[in-house]
Amino acid sequence: MAAKNNDSPSKSRMRTIELHYRPVFDIHLNMAIDYETTMQINDKVMGVVLPELFIPVAEKSSQVCQLNLWAVEEACEAILRCEQREADINSLMIWISVKTIAKKNFVSQVLKITDKYKVAHDKLCFVINESILEAVKEQVLENIKALRESGFTIMIDDFGVEYTSLTHLTHYDVDYIGFHSDLIDGILTDEKVQNTVQGLIDFCKKIEVQSAFDGIDSKEVFDLLKKMGADRFRGPYFGEFIKEKQIS
Repeated sequence: MAAKNNDSPSKSRMRTIELHYRPVFDIHLNMAIDYETTMQINDKVMGVVLPELFIPVAEKSSQVCQLNLWAVEEACEAILRCEQREADINSLMIWISVKTIAKKNFVSQVLKITDKYKVAHDKLCFVINESILEAVKEQVLENIKALRESGFTIMIDDFGVEYTSLTHLTHYDVDYIGFHSDLIDGILTDEKVQNTVQGLIDFCKKIEVQSAFDGIDSKEVFDLLKKMGADRFRGPYFGEFIKEKQIS
């Protein structure tokens, strides 16, 4: 399929890229039928190339925007394929570069794709990193608002990777705040960690945003965070990334 514009990559150029899917447990649904997605290159010459290697390269050019739009389209196709074989997907989380979500035409591009496949907007959750440059902040805020008004959900992810302020998060009207796995390191035994995490969960509730935690590796950690009032969970305890055909 030939590209229709400079922002929509052709399927032939993207043939070595796949989306992989990791279960996300939602306490309100009481099941893991939401999935976080990630891109992976499978190349006959290079082998498997993980996103932490090729995304930083793509970020330096417009390629990252092309990759993000490809991921949106592939996610829509995956949702339809899973529906056909009666595999349960409540929603898919798609990482979007700040460079992409800062584009003025991003929302219209997303709507064009979802209209093409007739995929309900609440099936897609767009995930952006917490570190948003002031230079693009206003456009990002405008696009976030437009996406949510259209029925999509938004997550600010990786809170806690670097020094950040809680007040910074109040600038963004989103559905979820994702906390990095480092924040729960030692949570079962360290009272200071427990108090910090409880404070973050309580903060989310006050601003009416759901909290999502990564790095859940045991039932004990899950049970503790659930007791604290956390909403969403990702990590080895719920499963690693899988291929679409493994979604049941």
